[in-house]
Amino acid sequence: MPACPYDKLYIYEIHGELALPAAATGDFLGCWREGDCSYLFFTNKKEAILKELLGERDAWRYVSETEINYEEWEAGHPLVPLRIADFYLCPLWEEPHPRPGDHLIRLDPGVAFGSGFHPTTKLCLRLIHDLYKTARLPRVLDLGTGTGILSLACLAKGAEQVVAVDHNNLAIDTARRNARHNQAEDKITLICGDVREHLATTADLVLANIYYALLKEILEHAEFVTKPWYIFSGLVGTEVNKILTQLQALPFEIVQVVDENLWFAILARQRTAG
Repeated sequence: MPACPYDKLYIYEIHGELALPAAATGDFLGCWREGDCSYLFFTNKKEAILKELLGERDAWRYVSETEINYEEWEAGHPLVPLRIADFYLCPLWEEPHPRPGDHLIRLDPGVAFGSGFHPTTKLCLRLIHDLYKTARLPRVLDLGTGTGILSLACLAKGAEQVVAVDHNNLAIDTARRNARHNQAEDKITLICGDVREHLATTADLVLANIYYALLKEILEHAEFVTKPWYIFSGLVGTEVNKILTQLQALPFEIVQVVDENLWFAILARQRTAG
């Protein structure tokens, strides 16, 4: 079994949209594009080679290097096997030891969001576990999929098809690899794009582990608030009360609100849903 491939992370901010040539992609984890900048992630220092590559070209400009321990990126947690409800999350480089009844999910989170250690991910996994005890929900819409961890959890519980959307190209690349590691490529449709463009997608369950302002906005779209079941998360502190107030003005029944370390998740359904 290979060792964990991550120790140090070297993050380079480049102004402009940069595509790396093959000669510069050793130890390359991926590129995160945000606004006018590209953020390149490596496992070894690449400052010199990047500056040489960029040179004096007008299209790109070297901005900065940030060096951190990978555990800092993962909120201080080493990547080790983790059990949440009956989901057994195991990094690819670890030997899995699931218990009888566990749903094994193999993961390489890279630098995308969703290793299982963040409270919002844990809360969503627990709600998925509880919901699928009594509900058959074959079609899932996963907004802000990150590593694809919640999509994979729903498939493990019996979902048949998932549409997973994220605006971050690095997240989609990571989710695609994780789908392959779990033999789920034919069950997950991965879309790199704006979640607001996919609100009308047919689904029995919507997962929206996203930030407050975006969640508030999409709840204002009539075509979005038509699904039978929802799990909303990514809410911290008083944000949950604002979303609960918004939901009460919509045709929703609040089934459960759970929290961990000031982070919250909400399980809700249509009032007319069975």
